This record gives sequence, C-alpha cells and structure tokens, in this order.
Amino acid sequence: MKSTLLLAATCCLAITAFAQTLPATRNKFVVVAHRGNHVSVPENTVAAIEETIRCGADYAELDLRTTKDGQLILMHNATVDKMTNGTGNVTDLTLADIKKLQVRSTDGKVYRVPTFAEALQACKGKLNIYLDFKAADVPETWKQLQAAGMEKQVVVYLNEKDQYKAWKKTAPEAPLMTSLPDEVKTPEQLEFFLKNIRIAVLDNITDPAMLAVARKQNTAVWLDVQSPDEGPDSWKAAMSKGIQGVQTDHPEALISYLHTQHLRDGIAAGNTITEATPTYRTLRNVSYGDAGEDNTLDAYMPDNHKAGTKIIVYLHGGGWTGGDKKELPKELIDELVGRLHYGVVSMNYRLIRDGKDRYPAQLEDVRKALEFISSKAKKLQFDGSQFALMGGSAGGYLALQYAYAMDSLRQVKTVVDLWGPTDFTDKKVRQENKDADEKVVRLLGEPDPAAKIAADASPYYRLTKESGVPTILFHGGEDPLVHVSQAVKLHDKLIALGIPTQLELYPQEKHGVGGTAAIDVFSKLVTWLKQYYPAE
Repeated sequence: MKSTLLLAATCCLAITAFAQTLPATRNKFVVVAHRGNHVSVPENTVAAIEETIRCGADYAELDLRTTKDGQLILMHNATVDKMTNGTGNVTDLTLADIKKLQVRSTDGKVYRVPTFAEALQACKGKLNIYLDFKAADVPETWKQLQAAGMEKQVVVYLNEKDQYKAWKKTAPEAPLMTSLPDEVKTPEQLEFFLKNIRIAVLDNITDPAMLAVARKQNTAVWLDVQSPDEGPDSWKAAMSKGIQGVQTDHPEALISYLHTQHLRDGIAAGNTITEATPTYRTLRNVSYGDAGEDNTLDAYMPDNHKAGTKIIVYLHGGGWTGGDKKELPKELIDELVGRLHYGVVSMNYRLIRDGKDRYPAQLEDVRKALEFISSKAKKLQFDGSQFALMGGSAGGYLALQYAYAMDSLRQVKTVVDLWGPTDFTDKKVRQENKDADEKVVRLLGEPDPAAKIAADASPYYRLTKESGVPTILFHGGEDPLVHVSQAVKLHDKLIALGIPTQLELYPQEKHGVGGTAAIDVFSKLVTWLKQYYPAE
C-alpha cells in the first residue's frame, strides 16, 4: 500500500516532462489586451484583435466557448445577452444562430461574433493569444490551433482544475496559466505546487515572498491592472513588484507610458524580497538495529536544536514489501525542520521477503527505532521522551497500530495517518479487493479475515479509550486499494471514545493525492501538529 504523500504528483510529473516555452515577444515586459483592445470597438471581436495588433500589445486575451453544435466561438459570458442583440446560453445556440446576431456597439458599425478559426486567422504571425478557456473542447481547440499554425502563439488560461489534465493529455507542450488554488497560501506551498504542476504563468501574485518562489521556479507572473481607475499609478504599482507582464483595458495608453518611462522591458526584480532556503543538519543511513538496510534511518535536525526539540517519525508505504525512507518529500522536511524546528526521522523497517519477517516484525522495528532515538537524546540534545508518528498507506497503518497496541511507554502523542488501512477483518479490504487482500495475507500469513490475528493486527480493534491518541486521517474518496470506509469507521470510533480526531476526505482522489489536494494535506497536517504536538 504505497504512500504518495505530497509526491502523488509524480503522476503529474510523468505527463509534464515537456518544456513549456512561452510565445516569443518583441519586448521582455508582456502587455495583454483584455478581451482584445476594446477601447473603441467591441470586445472579443476580430476588430478588437486588429486594434490589439495596431497598438503593439503582445497578447490579446480572448474568451472561448462552445456552441450547441460543438463550434468554438469568442464570448466572455455564458449567455449572449450582454454582448449581442440576442438572448440565451451559448450552449443552447448553434453556430448558425450565433452568426445571425450582431454585437452591440456604439459606433454604428456591424460586428459579428467571431469563430475561433476567424480569430486565429487574424492573429497568425502578428499577435499571441492569451486564451481564457471558459468552456470548450480541448482536443478541438488544439486541433484548430495546429491547423492555423498558431500552437506556438498561445498561452492557455485554466479556469477549472480538470482542464489541466485535459490539456496535459492533449497538448503536453502547451504553456498553461492559472490563478493560485485557494489551498496555496504560503511560499512553501507555492514552491511545492510549482514543482509538481507545470505552469508557465501565474496571475495576480503580489506578495514578495511568493513572487520570489515564482522566479526561483522560472514561472512568470502577470498581474491584472484593468479597473475603472486604471492609469499610471496602478501601472507603476504593479511593475514595482518585479512581475513580467500585465493585463490591461488600455493597452495603447499603457504601452505609451512604458516607452516614455523606458520600461518596455520591465523592472528588474533585484530589489524584491527573496526567502532564505531553510537549513538543517542531515544524518543518513544511521543504523538502529541488526537487519541491515532495513534497520536504518535518516535524521533531520534543525539548526540550534536543544533539549526540548521534539521528534516526528515517518514510516514509509509500499505494502510492507517495498518502499523506502527516501519517500519523505523534501518540501515537508524543509517546513517541519527548517522552519518549524521539529526534528524529523524517516525510518526503514523490515520488509516481507520470501514469507519472512511477517507481522509484527515491522512494529518491533518501530519500537527499536524509538528506543534508539531516545538513547541519543541527552547526548545530541533533543526530546527523546515523546514522539509524533506519521505514515503513508502501509506506514500509516504501522503508525496507528504502534500507537494503539504497542506503545507501552505512552510516548506517542499524536498520529498522522495518510490513507492507511485500519481493519483487516473488513471484506471491503479483503475479500472484495484482490490486490489489498494479497498484501494483507503476505503481512499476516493468514488468508482468513475472521482469524484472530486479523482483528489483533487491526488498529480499529486495538483502539481503546486508554490507548488512543489524537489522530488525523487523510483519505481519497475513490481509493481503489484501501476503501475510504476504513478511515471513516476509525474516525467514528475515535469520536465515540472522546479522542481528538480529524478526518480529511478528498472525494475525487484515489490512493494518495495529487495536485491541489496534496497541498491541502500539507497545510492541514502542519496545522494539526502545531495544535497537538507543538514544536516549542
């Protein structure tokens, strides 16, 4: 039961190996005309595109939607009511219906709603497109971009997280842009996000530390400056952030300002705040027992650690037959050790090979490791009297089972469980899931879910009022390996026993999480530790 804590995005990494190169521009500082240059002509029209080209902007921001009959057109709103003399949802109108409409204007001229193909023809070789991907078919959009020879003149702005997967599947080389997910609130979370989700441009980041992370990850930042009072003051304020571009309702006036101020290539970011990289001491492959590599650990200790420095022990996943202590993400180590000043230990334990070292060998190794760590506390200056246990999948199970069944010294103060199994007697884990059943049989050496060892080895049955500790559980709602009911039933029992607990479910995630869900896990486990196992 392999853990993918904060590394579930490896599936994303696998499909984002293509470089995302932004379209070429004449100037280093990017000017985007919001819905095309629509100061004197209607937005999202061929005329607005032509005005954008004339004024010298680098991109026209255009909004894409799909008609009832699957045709791609430009339209910002979901309905045609505001922009045209017609009414109704775009998705309820055919292209023929759309073509009959006139775009509202104040100059007395007739403007039509353009197709995407018409917009591409107007832009080709002259102007890049910032494609605000409202609601359209990804394969058809990419097909038309390729047919027009415009695939290297577009940046795609994503409005929904599902659009990321669709674009990566259809056009992995296409540069993508997005706003920050709500879950990304700190520089550390942003760095994790950008390392695992391939984004070429972010919009509307103004915090200096967050901007520093974007620069470090070679991700451009463009700000929206369009507003009723847009002008030199708002342009100057935006550029002072050291960003790489802006989106504007007044591209011609902005470009004139930039030329006058000699800023068409932007402001260097040299004066912006950069964040120091966390530093800590690392000890690798420390032996704590006599089982060779299976009895080694890696330790990460904060600078200036002291007698009160608390230790978190991480247990890797891998179905008790694989996995390694190296799976603990560096981003999490940086946060817990470098910034919050915990000591963190990631440990190996005996794996089941050729039917040897079955349960409870792994728990015996946890006990040995904790004893070893405690024995070094006085000499190395940290608190060896208490621990937090954290684990992913098989490791999450070991953390729960050790805390509830093996911790005779009551040293474990909290458990962080990431999609670990909790009840080996449950048919959803055993008889109805061949893969999970095989893993449990290898662990226990017993195929019968009704056998006594199945209950004895289950955290759900070992949990009592006396043995329980504050426990947070994370689980994917579509986990095919460890059914989500495993987390739910343990959570319910913890509540019934009056033991502090928190259950975080991710309805669309499977075994492990990816993307923004992983960032949410990161944030919430840190918050939990601060409450139930504070570093200081």
